[in-house]
Amino acid sequence: MKIQYCSDLHLEFAQNADYLLNNPIEPTGDVLILAGDITNLLYYDKRKLEKQFFKTLSKQFERVFWICGNHEFYRSWDVSTLEKPLNIKISYNVFLLNNVALLYKNVRFVFSTLWSNIGELEGMYIGQNMSDFDLIRYKGVALTPSIYTNRLHNPALAFLRQELAQPTAAPTVVVTHHLPSLRCVHEQHRGSLLNPGFATNLDDFITESQPQYWIYGHSHANIPLVQISQTQLITNQLGYVAYGEHQTYQPQKWIEV
Repeated sequence: MKIQYCSDLHLEFAQNADYLLNNPIEPTGDVLILAGDITNLLYYDKRKLEKQFFKTLSKQFERVFWICGNHEFYRSWDVSTLEKPLNIKISYNVFLLNNVALLYKNVRFVFSTLWSNIGELEGMYIGQNMSDFDLIRYKGVALTPSIYTNRLHNPALAFLRQELAQPTAAPTVVVTHHLPSLRCVHEQHRGSLLNPGFATNLDDFITESQPQYWIYGHSHANIPLVQISQTQLITNQLGYVAYGEHQTYQPQKWIEV
């Protein structure tokens, strides 16, 4: 099976939408993975741009699996929605997922936003300097670093541990938005006080569970694949076109499983 993947398309921004209209995803895979920050959840089934976007993908791929990033919730749905597994059928073959595992054509896919583990010490700085804590609501109030970790990240990690502990002969592809290893942080950001809001050190867990691939997004930095034990950590992010972050994005990137 050929699995095409990308993330951080940010259709909610005009420059990104224009870029993708002129440089659309080039179908090379059987399955397309959209690893978060695709568009605001208020738009996907209402705004003409997104409706056409998903309609086109539906025609081009056997299956399209989209997971939520953080931006899906900016001034949008209450993030407490994710306290239960999310499995929304956008069309007959396009799905919006969170904390869901499924088997498709003998490949096990495990989907979760993941979020990140923000400790108490760095929480104050991150809470004041990341837009998530101004623009995302949890049960009607502003998201806090404590809620981020305890209500979003910890349940997501528990889900991943539970699913990856299940024995299977099928190859496994994990899809998260947030980074599952500090080794996925671009070298120019290493040492940043904001990193706990982007990445969590799951190296030991990855070594123990050994999925074949782990697809991630969120950082707007396309670094070469990171190998942890038997697992390849891979990404293909568009990022903000207005800031020139799209230069290393590949509209046809795929793996074969």
